[in-house]
Amino acid sequence: NQAITTGGVTYREQPWHKECFVCTACKKQLSGQRFTSRDEFAYCLSCFCNLYSKKCAGCTNPISGLGGTKYISFEERQWHNDCFNCKKCSLSLVGRGFLTERDDILCPECGKDI
Repeated sequence: NQAITTGGVTYREQPWHKECFVCTACKKQLSGQRFTSRDEFAYCLSCFCNLYSKKCAGCTNPISGLGGTKYISFEERQWHNDCFNCKKCSLSLVGRGFLTERDDILCPECGKDI
């Protein structure tokens, strides 16, 4: 609520000191950084991904979709392209047929006995 004399930021038509314009979650300054918002609250991209992005069924890390990141979606699960591999032989299944056994994905060769 103090006067802004230099280095101000405008967000949603409201003035902020750049030191006061911070991520809702981690309190990192957002001035000059890429950020996004949800429900009127501003977040750094890292916090937003950790809080709201879908998680990869392979590595459990967030799937951000930033920078054109591609991912696979099947039923209710998603995988980074690099994580979409056969559980037994680790063959990449991107663009290939696959089978499922409970939570595992398998190439046709490894899954032929299920």
